[in-house]
Amino acid sequence: MSKRWQIILATLLVILAVSACGPSGPRSTPRPTQTPFSTPLPWISTPVPAGSAGNPVRMALIPAEELSSEQVSEFESLFASSGVAVQLIISETEAEVMGLLCANTTAENAVVAWLDGMGYISAYGRLCGQAQLVLTSSDDDMELGERVDLLIRPELGTQQVNAAEGRTFCRIGYQDVYSWLIPQLWFAQVDFDIAEIGTIEDVEDYQAIADGVIADECDLGAVPGSVIDSLEEEDGFVVAKTSPILPYSVLVVPPGLPQDHAEAISQVLLDAAQSSENDALFSDIFGDYSIQTVDSDLISDLHDFVDDSEFEFVQVDR
Repeated sequence: MSKRWQIILATLLVILAVSACGPSGPRSTPRPTQTPFSTPLPWISTPVPAGSAGNPVRMALIPAEELSSEQVSEFESLFASSGVAVQLIISETEAEVMGLLCANTTAENAVVAWLDGMGYISAYGRLCGQAQLVLTSSDDDMELGERVDLLIRPELGTQQVNAAEGRTFCRIGYQDVYSWLIPQLWFAQVDFDIAEIGTIEDVEDYQAIADGVIADECDLGAVPGSVIDSLEEEDGFVVAKTSPILPYSVLVVPPGLPQDHAEAISQVLLDAAQSSENDALFSDIFGDYSIQTVDSDLISDLHDFVDDSEFEFVQVDR
């Protein structure tokens, strides 16, 4: 092969090589996969617990004395530095206090309430709240409250509450805690229907109940323990049942109230009660009682008493 043809062949090979290494045809640009947009969830606001100036925690109670507007403001101002604003609600009946408590158990609408012993039992039975503070007396024998004793004539030969069947049961009235409401829990413990009581006799006072049992005018009756303790002779009756101590008054907090709010309110009351500057104010609100933290044994005994009865508290409106 002549040199000329060698040059031509070499040139062709170079051209072919360059063509093979050159850019290929146009390539398609990959497109991103589209992600569907998620449906936004509806906005759910977080409840703000009561305790602000615009939405204070309401405290319902029945004061020992009539309070002036100045005294109400003075009491509410005690909580100013606690971080939990409190509004005092003056009530006239336990039923009113109970209604406010049980109708406002959520964090944003919380009502705390001072209830007597039976009121606390009912609040616990309705799942409306738990005890936070109690009032105590200077009387060593009845510091925390008073028990209830069920009296039965010894001639009946039994200490069972169903002995009331066909018999005369003496009480003060249908709303009286000691002589009627507490006995209903004893009846409930043994599934005794109060309709089976022969006669329900309303009498003047607790002493009349004790005297009636002793004189065989009443077959059964319930009285505060202090009545029994004051009797010189105890031969004319049998104490068939004794209740746990019923506290004088209990500060009940609803389940929705944050614990730190409940503790702040309690601490303000405990501290204020120790200051002589508040003696007159607290006397008009709480009477001749002191404020202290809850006695766990006292409350535990009350809870057991209620649980054993399986009483339907929702059907009772004090």
